[in-house]
Amino acid sequence: MNFEDWYNGKLEKLQESIGYFFDDPTLLRMALLHSSFTHEHGGNDHNERLEFLGDSVLQLSASHLLFISEKQLDEGALSRRRAALVCGNSLRRWAEFIDIPTLLRTGKGMSGGTVRSSIYEDAAEALFGAVFLDGGYKAADAVILRYLDFLKFISPPEPADPKTLLQILAQEKGIGIPSYETLSVTGPSHQPLFHVRVLLGGSPAGEGRGTSKKAAEFNAAREGYTFFTKETATP
Repeated sequence: MNFEDWYNGKLEKLQESIGYFFDDPTLLRMALLHSSFTHEHGGNDHNERLEFLGDSVLQLSASHLLFISEKQLDEGALSRRRAALVCGNSLRRWAEFIDIPTLLRTGKGMSGGTVRSSIYEDAAEALFGAVFLDGGYKAADAVILRYLDFLKFISPPEPADPKTLLQILAQEKGIGIPSYETLSVTGPSHQPLFHVRVLLGGSPAGEGRGTSKKAAEFNAAREGYTFFTKETATP
């Protein structure tokens, strides 16, 4: 069996796992195509734009479910509950369950132990985005409900990522949503180092560095969260 036959068979099983079969299979393939693969093989297609879309669809679907099913929770409690449902660790476990690590195509420089688990989380979000483009919100919502049902059977709940924690804390304190700005990008294009700053209420609250923009934002958010909790704890 050649690679294409094997890969197509695995894609078929993934679609069975999520309960949705694509009319346009190129969207599914793109959701499983990391930018490092595109860099090494040429072309412009990869899953980052789908990840952006899928994140928004996931947030909306999870928010809607919680709104109709958790009528006793206030806004802050709903935000914390949603954070546990959409956090990176939960997405990673779902990605592993539906075999995304086997199917995700990455560059040779990210093979083996150099692959960050965050790219599996990103691919899971990209998959939600691909379903949304292929079948609309109703189809994406059905797939996300499968994901949320899956989370009911894993315990204990995974903690939210630092960006989500910082956002919840900032909203509860009434200073809006944190914003992130990229201060610099250094190093070669295939191995960049991002330097990012997080702003709270327009003021700098933390900085972080990482080999991806998301990793740098997480590190900045972690520093911002520590800074903010210390500030609010001061009498």
